[in-house]
Amino acid sequence: MSGAKPGSPTTTLRLAAMLICVCVSAQTQAQTLSIQGDRFAVDGVPRFLTFISYFGALGAGNVTADLRLIRSKGFDGVRIWPLLFTGPQLMNSDGTLRQDALTRLLFVLDRARDERLIVDVSFTGEHIPGLDARHFRDGVLATAAALRPYDNVLVDIQNEREIYGPLGRPLPAADVASILAGIKAIHPSRIVTASNSSQVTAEFAANFTAQLGLDVTTYHDPREFNWFEFETIQPMVRTLRATGRPVYLQEPMPTRDFTFSWYVNHDKAEYFLKAAASAKLAGAAAWCFHSPLADDLRGAQTFLEDVFRAYPEPEWAFVSSLLPARVSFQAANELNYVRAEGGGGGDVRATSMAVGSWETFGVSVLSGGPLVDGDRVTIATSSGAHYLQAIGGGGGALRAAADKVGAWETFIIEKPGGGGIRPGDAIRLRVSGDARWYVAAEGGGGANVLVNRPSAGTWETFKLLFVP
Repeated sequence: MSGAKPGSPTTTLRLAAMLICVCVSAQTQAQTLSIQGDRFAVDGVPRFLTFISYFGALGAGNVTADLRLIRSKGFDGVRIWPLLFTGPQLMNSDGTLRQDALTRLLFVLDRARDERLIVDVSFTGEHIPGLDARHFRDGVLATAAALRPYDNVLVDIQNEREIYGPLGRPLPAADVASILAGIKAIHPSRIVTASNSSQVTAEFAANFTAQLGLDVTTYHDPREFNWFEFETIQPMVRTLRATGRPVYLQEPMPTRDFTFSWYVNHDKAEYFLKAAASAKLAGAAAWCFHSPLADDLRGAQTFLEDVFRAYPEPEWAFVSSLLPARVSFQAANELNYVRAEGGGGGDVRATSMAVGSWETFGVSVLSGGPLVDGDRVTIATSSGAHYLQAIGGGGGALRAAADKVGAWETFIIEKPGGGGIRPGDAIRLRVSGDARWYVAAEGGGGANVLVNRPSAGTWETFKLLFVP
């Protein structure tokens, strides 16, 4: 049997083809983070991003499993601190990078890319003894060069830079500007920010971003009573958005912060879920669930899931209910559930008396983040093989027959009174492409489900239930 010899044109072409396949595969897995107006976009699609703090990433014993869990729970990204002392610290005191820590950082970024997660790389210069501002700049720029191949990254030059920084001193605006210019010279499209704490006002933070030319206004919310309410968050976000940049609420109220006497009553998942929904409704571009439990994950037997499960409230309850991955719809008569006949591929009726696989659906929120009033959603059968479809775009039957998503398969979910949508809430669905038509269970349940009502009433109202 004959074959091409090493170095021959045929062999060279084969190797080139293999490399192209590898590159295409890597690009297919990767995500590109960009900015459109005052919103983030992932692969060109505007999306509200929900992050989770994973500060101890470089020292974590089970990064692959941790990131897979984070993605499966509906998060879009993680926030990491590569200079934290609970893992190999990325910089030396002279600003050079430690090779073992850089290798570890790239491993984390590769695993995040596998899971299609965005990574917020936040620097904390105060964690490297003897590191001054000049050498800190050298280290950040060296990191920027090393991360050039990764498009799923944003950089926070210094966490709470008006409080912390190299040698434990605040990082002046001039140093932030110098580092920003250096990063942009290396990677012009890299999204760069520098976070400010709640010790400054929202107006100051917005102006700081605009004056320095940062890409994102990154703010750490004030620790105040009713921190989770829309009425508290909306005025703050409105001020932060005034310069037209995306607003990233990077470090809102953390879990387990009992500094304030009133907080003990708020250390529950329901308040953090409300805060995330309020941020999205207020027009923020991103929000981060901030828990100290992920600061130190060292050890071969340490898994983030086990750490969170050990704290049912608020950590495990929050991550388990961020997104309604599986839901059922109860008709207005409170007896019948909506079902896809045959599990999909045919009619949709509201005739079931209990929830099984045919009555279970998967909801995808097209704009990202927690489910809120006004979101555009798609609804898949439990197998994922079919989508609910308004035949003809509305005015007739609802079927579970579509095998791909288009205008007929996209709905607007509404909550009477507005706000975030949680289990047990009353909701309504109308066609996104032709918003005249609402979904209705004939007779309030016990018959067919149609998309032919021009207004919403009792028959067009369903109770949304989350299925474990």
